[in-house]
Amino acid sequence: MLKKFSLFFHPIEIDLSFTPFALRLNNETYQVMKASDENIADLLGLEQEVYFGRTPWSRFSFKSELKKHANSLYLVVYQGSTLVGFVGMRMQAQEGHITNIAVKPTYQRRGIGEFLLRTMIGIAQKNRAVQMTLEVRSDNYNAQSLYRKLGFKDNFIRKNYYTTEQADAISMIKELTD
Repeated sequence: MLKKFSLFFHPIEIDLSFTPFALRLNNETYQVMKASDENIADLLGLEQEVYFGRTPWSRFSFKSELKKHANSLYLVVYQGSTLVGFVGMRMQAQEGHITNIAVKPTYQRRGIGEFLLRTMIGIAQKNRAVQMTLEVRSDNYNAQSLYRKLGFKDNFIRKNYYTTEQADAISMIKELTD
């Protein structure tokens, strides 16, 4: 009987290993790899481009997230020396939570964001997650469209989630099936 219940109390191993590779997408070649401290300046620069001069995440926030090797994974996509996109995911219980995603404005609508999300969904499924979650600004219709295309559904509204702008967020969820 004890053996039967020991599986229940045994912590679940999370495998967030990632092997860098070259991605060919729409006749363009990109390098996809795990983010590291060396990418932080590029991450902040990309955020400034995407968020009109603001950086929602600070250097400290990125540095802190990149240290959480046991349950967080951040991927970056470069074309040459230019960071064109990134995504972050935190695994908790049986859920993959997208913490951050951005694609350089001049590279949007090329499939990079979709690729990054599909990659994280696959990694979450590999780790036996039963759902994916994320928050998106209520006025970011392009991102919402992509998320819905990939099967995310509105869950609830988080009032004033983005405190600096006092903007609401839509919490979205995607059930993962085998």
